[in-house]
Amino acid sequence: MRYLIDTTVVIPYLANDEATIDLLRHLAGDGIAIGILVYLEAYEGVIGHPSQAEARRKFDAFVRDVPILPVSTAVARRCAELRLLLRQQGKNPRRRGFDLVIAATALEHDLELVTHNARDYADIPNLIRFPL
Repeated sequence: MRYLIDTTVVIPYLANDEATIDLLRHLAGDGIAIGILVYLEAYEGVIGHPSQAEARRKFDAFVRDVPILPVSTAVARRCAELRLLLRQQGKNPRRRGFDLVIAATALEHDLELVTHNARDYADIPNLIRFPL
């Protein structure tokens, strides 16, 4: 596994964005995964979608083929370290809850984060972001 896929990439994939579909097909050869919080965010979009049955079918097919990484104690500790670091920099980590868990998941599993919101993760040290 090499890449952790962020919600900002999963949502366009589920919306049949051709560029995102091509990107994930390309990255899948090296191994992709999502974190459980990406699952949560994407599923929230699915159950709120006007065409819920179709959205759920596409989502279920996607997650059937992609490993879902849990929030382990190691990820929780890494996230706590990131939160402390941000507080020490005078930043408020509370507004970035899910993003910090996603970043900690990528760091703990030594994965590149694939996201359309690179700036949300710009201040996370040692986090490798896949350029989009």
